[in-house]
Amino acid sequence: MNDLVECPANSSIPHRRPSGSIAVGPDSRLGVESLEQAALRPSSRVKLTPRGRADVRASHVAFRKLVAEKVPIYGVTTGVGPLVVHGKAEAEAEQGGETLLDHLGVGCGRSAPAPVVRACMILRAHVLAQGSSGVRPSVLRGLMGLIHRGVVPVVPRVGSLGASGDLIPLSYVARVLVGRGTALVDGRPSAARMALGKAGLRPVSLSSRDALGLVNGTSFLTAYAALAVARAERLIGHAEALTGWLFALLGCREDCLDPRLHNARGHQGSRISASAILAESRRIGAFPDPSRPLQEIYSIRCAPQILGACRDQVAYARSLIEDEMNSVSDNPLIVPGDFARALHGGNFHGQHVAFAADALNAALTQAAVLADRQVDALLNPKINGGAPMLLAARPGPMSGLAGAQLASTALVAEMRLRAQAIATSSIPSNGGNQDVVPMANLAARAAYAQTGALASVLAVLGMSLGQLDGLRRRGLAPGRSTGSPSWMPRFQPMLRDRPLRGDLRRIARAWLAPVGSLPPDAPGRATQIA
Repeated sequence: MNDLVECPANSSIPHRRPSGSIAVGPDSRLGVESLEQAALRPSSRVKLTPRGRADVRASHVAFRKLVAEKVPIYGVTTGVGPLVVHGKAEAEAEQGGETLLDHLGVGCGRSAPAPVVRACMILRAHVLAQGSSGVRPSVLRGLMGLIHRGVVPVVPRVGSLGASGDLIPLSYVARVLVGRGTALVDGRPSAARMALGKAGLRPVSLSSRDALGLVNGTSFLTAYAALAVARAERLIGHAEALTGWLFALLGCREDCLDPRLHNARGHQGSRISASAILAESRRIGAFPDPSRPLQEIYSIRCAPQILGACRDQVAYARSLIEDEMNSVSDNPLIVPGDFARALHGGNFHGQHVAFAADALNAALTQAAVLADRQVDALLNPKINGGAPMLLAARPGPMSGLAGAQLASTALVAEMRLRAQAIATSSIPSNGGNQDVVPMANLAARAAYAQTGALASVLAVLGMSLGQLDGLRRRGLAPGRSTGSPSWMPRFQPMLRDRPLRGDLRRIARAWLAPVGSLPPDAPGRATQIA
């Protein structure tokens, strides 16, 4: 993530009274907002549905039956990866869970944010709760216990190719479950066994199937992608609201927002964006200025088409990611019943999420490009209605928002570097076994990082609008003041230069905040895609 705004740690507090719950099981469907809310609240609980409880039990019974019948099962009667050609003794299968985790303990880089890890654990619990993994019910209970008691494993961000799922990151969750590794309790790192003790939990023993069921899936990368989608949709709403304020402040003509124009084009996203921009402009108090150009520059006139395309792209990403959130990403799958079977395949491959994350990444980057160009327009006297260059209250002695614009443009440059086709950047690994990999973890982490960068660029746009309005209010620039909208975080217009890093971080964090924490009239609420 960029160094201007980081996701708050949301430190965990065990034994806190629950403030909500999220249901997992084959009869429950998770959405990105419900997952985000649960991930951000250390007091949230995961509830296993009655059908989920029955199906988990049935799948384990089926698994035990297959083992008793000497049916070949990957990772249980065989080695893993290209070592599948080698057999394994029954005793090794029963006691081999921790051995499997050991070779995966090679994660690199900084630790993932606590909300991402919580989201990951919830998603993994949802996978196991589908009743297709054959793990012991006690393993699922143990994982849910970590969530309930606020124990957050410390998980390095780097190590997954998203091909056999998130083997390395998920192994760090599983290691804490067995009392190894490091976890956060009350936001402080602690040895896993001590963390479990503080939370009133005991280590769980893992068989080979239990260990594989915990690590052989896409829950870590999907957590990053899901939280990125939830943030992205809000940020697009904020971009629309800020554009509406720009229209009102500059007195831009409204023809380019006319619904008839966008109905003629036919794209749902553009219709939503144009409607949101127009509604915000009029709510603030739009008075079109007849002296404005008949056609504004593209960053103003084409904003509905650009943000609308971003909206449609986010909707596409949401659809793929929510399907993945509710899927069984594991291998093998255990089919219970009179004719129980172990189905071997590739449900751990993260290609869908990789494509979705790339799409999300592109949309976030283009929204930042638009916002950065709107900042440039507001700082230019030829476009801003004759306000001072760079919106300096005293041009010359002051530099105004010059530094803030530099930061915005630098962020856009970094976002462009991240906005590459990661999903097609396969590098074969695992002795040739994983010969086509989606790099889905990298794609999802890039998309999540882009949300922080876009929030910072939007913060600069908000400060630019606030500065122009403040100069007008004090008679230091021609034109009408609209006042600051109620949804805009507090920003004191500058009459003398001051460092703006603190303002930028505070405003960017407000843009990233979940919708449930915003005022009833905040942008992004009314403009959510159904």
